[in-house]
Amino acid sequence: MHQVFEALARNALQFSAEAAFEDDTQSVTWATLAGRVADLAARLGATDGPVAIALAGGVDYVVADLAVSLAGRRQVPLPFFFSREQNAHILMDAGVTTVITSTPDLFAPLPHLHLVDPAATLQNTPLPAYRGGSERVIYTSGSSGRPKGVIIGDGQLSASLTALSAVIAAGPGDIHLSVLPLAQLLEQICGIFLPIMARARTVFRFEATKALLGAPVVPLAQAFEAVRPTTSVLAPSVLARWTAHLGETGRRAPDSLRFVAVGGASSAPDLIRAANRAGIPAYEGYGLSECCAVVAMNRPGDNKPGTVGQVLDGLDVRIDAGEIVVSSPTVMQGYLNADPAPRVWRTGDLGHFDGDRLVVDGRKDALLVTGAGRNISPEWVEQRVNADPRVVASALGLRADDTLVLIVAAAVPVPVSDIAALLGDLPEYARPSEAIVTRPDEPGLLFPAGTPNRETVAKIVNARAAQPLARSKEDIAS
Repeated sequence: MHQVFEALARNALQFSAEAAFEDDTQSVTWATLAGRVADLAARLGATDGPVAIALAGGVDYVVADLAVSLAGRRQVPLPFFFSREQNAHILMDAGVTTVITSTPDLFAPLPHLHLVDPAATLQNTPLPAYRGGSERVIYTSGSSGRPKGVIIGDGQLSASLTALSAVIAAGPGDIHLSVLPLAQLLEQICGIFLPIMARARTVFRFEATKALLGAPVVPLAQAFEAVRPTTSVLAPSVLARWTAHLGETGRRAPDSLRFVAVGGASSAPDLIRAANRAGIPAYEGYGLSECCAVVAMNRPGDNKPGTVGQVLDGLDVRIDAGEIVVSSPTVMQGYLNADPAPRVWRTGDLGHFDGDRLVVDGRKDALLVTGAGRNISPEWVEQRVNADPRVVASALGLRADDTLVLIVAAAVPVPVSDIAALLGDLPEYARPSEAIVTRPDEPGLLFPAGTPNRETVAKIVNARAAQPLARSKEDIAS
């Protein structure tokens, strides 16, 4: 974080009146941002213990994130898309004593917490030098849905920022449209820290963020047209819906765009190509919170759909028994309330190299083994269906009778014939025989990030009637 605060101080001094961050209700210059950060950090000095950030995003979140780091405190983002129970678990698990929030009524039942308003009156406190040592605990929903805290410190962030800044190559002329929630580490890096280092501008549009949670994609498309950003980060499902929207309306993405990172789930190569044809310079990457968000990334001039690109500089990745293993200074300090993490991190993801490019095959613990002994990564099948803009998510399961069944969570009804057509190029052993079409709000099916809960998938495929799918290209054609 040293390079972030050095850049913030420099920007505030040399480019004080230049716009830095903007959301739906406010904007701040570099000088105002530095003043607000210093003011909030000073107010946090009167408290102790971990600080939770209970803000949906925007300028106030940026101020809070930087202020907690400047104060040398451990910060704990509370994702707005987590359930009340999940966030209650986070508060207890992390031992939070202070909450930065603009909605204090939500915490009224918890009188032991000290509540701080991020938008208090500016006291013109000078920005002190960053002393280092700050940490952030990023909670992931995990395989059980019970949040698990990943501890990221200065060392991990510094190494990640150095590697990613070379890939994205942002500069003062860049505008980043922030779509992913700021509670996610990837957007903290791409939407706050890298823009500060590059003296770029970040714009937040909450209606665009809602598209990640199944809301209409039109506000997101309108945000891109209005803001005309140069960079952004999207999930594959939103990329698919935006690409389809552009095709349906006969429009193209704004020509201001030069880099749109795509991650969080596997992307079908056809989706990346379709996005590129629609004017979206989409580059798929791979990472996980335990390795400070990004491990590998496609990049301009070296984009190969079907892979997640080259491993970032400074990171070492090898494949051990089919599993992706990362050795680098970006590996987390450890899980909260657990032993420190080893410097060599077994990701739990299966993969292989295609030349110097990494290919992610799926989760090791999600691997399906048929009665015939064939190993099937469900993500390999699911990405084909997820490229359809009507589909929010899909999940492949193996029924007790050894039948492959695909669950499709769709925003609107999708005929099973269309699903079969999307799967027509799969080999026979990996092609599901039946499908269950359901709603995205099917209880317990999807985690907040939109990935399937495999335990729920197994229960559904063994308890619910399914519709047959065509079994060959000839069947589909007929």
